[in-house]
Amino acid sequence: MSFKAEQQISHNSTTPLAPFGLIGEKLSHSWSAEIHKKLGSFPYELHELSTSELKAFLKDQPWRGLNVTIPYKKEACALADSASEDARAIGAANTLVKDESDYITADNTDVYGFEYLIKSLKISLNQKKTLVLGAFGGAGQAICYALKKHGAYVVGVSRNSQVSSSFVDCTITYDLLKFHYDAVLLVNATPVGMSPHAGISPLSKEELTSFASLQCVIDLIYNPLRSQLLLDAESLGLLNVNGLKMLVAQAAKASSLFLGQEVSDLQIEKISQEIHSSKENIVLIGMPGVGKTSTGEALAKLLNRPWIDTDFLIEQKVHCNAATYLQTYGEAAFRSLEHEIIQEISSMTGVVISCGGGAVVTPSNYQLLRQNGKLIYLTRPLENLAIAGRPLSQSIGIQELAKERLPIYEAWANLTFPCLGSPDADAKGLLATVLK
Repeated sequence: MSFKAEQQISHNSTTPLAPFGLIGEKLSHSWSAEIHKKLGSFPYELHELSTSELKAFLKDQPWRGLNVTIPYKKEACALADSASEDARAIGAANTLVKDESDYITADNTDVYGFEYLIKSLKISLNQKKTLVLGAFGGAGQAICYALKKHGAYVVGVSRNSQVSSSFVDCTITYDLLKFHYDAVLLVNATPVGMSPHAGISPLSKEELTSFASLQCVIDLIYNPLRSQLLLDAESLGLLNVNGLKMLVAQAAKASSLFLGQEVSDLQIEKISQEIHSSKENIVLIGMPGVGKTSTGEALAKLLNRPWIDTDFLIEQKVHCNAATYLQTYGEAAFRSLEHEIIQEISSMTGVVISCGGGAVVTPSNYQLLRQNGKLIYLTRPLENLAIAGRPLSQSIGIQELAKERLPIYEAWANLTFPCLGSPDADAKGLLATVLK
């Protein structure tokens, strides 16, 4: 069972079972409890509250430390007895601490989290133009505030041209982006592209291409691990990063306020990598008969992860053998069904996926698999590939299939692994080399 299925979410203001937690309106996709367990600020509960429950919960319940998310950051700051300099400046808080006398102090650790992320990227922003999409939301204001602290010229992008902020040098609407193609950093602080609405982006790939001076794209979204915006940036060779490290860094700062113990940069990096690795799917691609199914199943057992085989899912849906379906209804029908299956599983995290050999002939499958996955291309000498039960290998021939598909496998692959032995040996080899 996944962690998400195990975490407890309260839906009212009854007495918390834990001294630490997260309050917000919709929290089912939160990773905060998992992160705070690693930080030591645990037990940690998720509390879904209505607006009418918020004040009583904050004032009456015996919590010690809370994180705050949409839509209560501004109200939480206002309800606190005092606020840090950052929280006061922004007018929003994502962290609350209650002492023994029930005195509540508000802070905004999103600022620290974003500054940590910028520091880890080693990019200089002093007197450089930066664009922040969604600059006037709670997270966006924290980002703009942090960027101004680093000397950046901040352009806030909003659907409303009338909004303003002391942290934003210039406010524009999206149709005016063409006048700011000299920006060096683009930050998405909107929820556009967040699961379950992955696959959409606040900017088109064509528009992203127009930013001639762009050095880095940051999307605060971390679910999926790679939003459509980041996938487009990746395809253009741009430095791109999601909001996971910022999430961990801000949680670390919050945890230090809860517990009175500093969290080292080394620990932040370690937790960020652990969370990323645990969420990222391992996606096996390669020629028919290379061993994706058998190696994938063996690898999933070694990692204690769920295992998914797209051909098996097709068979469950159509109630017949995948090869039989392909022979009966043709390759076009099979590829359409395969694409539907990949769409259905694309939002999953922390699983091992064995793809059919022809999954790569549908270009749109790449982004679906890549958004949460590391794509590993399994190879084997063509003369050693099994062809039994593989209609296209038999009718078209291995050599012709290889001529068409090998360039695609190579283009899609994040890593390549040569299968040389048994499924168990290859799975152990994958663990020891590319997945270590």
